[in-house]
Amino acid sequence: MNNLMNSGFSEHGEAFSIATLIYARLRRITGRLIDVMYVVESRVYAQYVVDLALAANDADLLRHAMRLDTLIERENSMNPLLENIDRPNYAAVQQAEAPEDLSLPREVTDEEIYKAQVSHHYIGALR
Repeated sequence: MNNLMNSGFSEHGEAFSIATLIYARLRRITGRLIDVMYVVESRVYAQYVVDLALAANDADLLRHAMRLDTLIERENSMNPLLENIDRPNYAAVQQAEAPEDLSLPREVTDEEIYKAQVSHHYIGALR
């Protein structure tokens, strides 16, 4: 039962190294941030990060994602009990949370522009 609860990587250093490379590249390319330590601790989250990296369509991210995916597969083959854990369907979650009307940009009102600029004009607003 203890092995079932510990779903991290046995090759902690390699997983951490790959995750930091993915973190830096994802942040630069897409602006997305990931939790590197959680990637090392959870193979389910690591698989989600691989999916994010593949969706970015970047050559470096693809290379790092394939390395992490290979490591995930190696870990899963070493402990087949973890393969039977239900993994969430991230695509369904993202579709359910995504707003439907992204194609039409909403027009910004003058009041919204004013509210966004006011705090930048007066230093006393920060106190």
